[in-house]
Amino acid sequence: MDKAFWHQRWQDGRIGFHQDEVHPALPGHWRYTPHGASGQVFVPLCGKSNDMVWLAEQGWQVVGVELSEKAIIDFFDARQLEPVRTEVADSLLLFEAGAYQIYCGDFFHLHRAQMADICTVYDRASLVALPEALRHRYAFHMAQMLSPGVSVLLISLEHEKSSGPPFSVEEDEIRWLFGSNFEIQPLERLPEDDRNVTDVAYRMVRKGRTGMSEAQKKAMRC
Repeated sequence: MDKAFWHQRWQDGRIGFHQDEVHPALPGHWRYTPHGASGQVFVPLCGKSNDMVWLAEQGWQVVGVELSEKAIIDFFDARQLEPVRTEVADSLLLFEAGAYQIYCGDFFHLHRAQMADICTVYDRASLVALPEALRHRYAFHMAQMLSPGVSVLLISLEHEKSSGPPFSVEEDEIRWLFGSNFEIQPLERLPEDDRNVTDVAYRMVRKGRTGMSEAQKKAMRC
């Protein structure tokens, strides 16, 4: 992950990936989460997403991780919340206020112990923010952290651009990345937007043990 790239994007305000409105797939498909409106939901690479507010309004405790401290401060400032800041292991800072706990730092520095109470995951802009090589690590690290039965609402993107972020990640790749460790169910293809980008929603459920195919192991070594 090019940390300097993302820090500069936030510093310069080049955050076209940020949406002021709640993603339309979230209210429509959140009912597929099996745990009801309770417990903790994990939002990786959360930025200052307003989707987190919607989740909190449904009764969830929101746990996020975000590389940019500016994004986290902007999120709390917009809600007139003063978070408690705590240093935790592996170069992570934890910001806590109200229904929100947001780790500032590298997603790959999170551990299973920090995800022990997570019931479900909402990934709208995390997987598609990563280049192909990091997507392998991301999928395996996510599987390592989550307990069997934890569900994931994944919003991926499909487009014909050769560059990103956000990157195009189609169903075949999602099944290759996550299929060893998750049951995968496509939910909806949203209408193509004015940028010729299609959002696709998936429900995934963590299987009972962590595995990786030989092809995935080889890709991780590249």
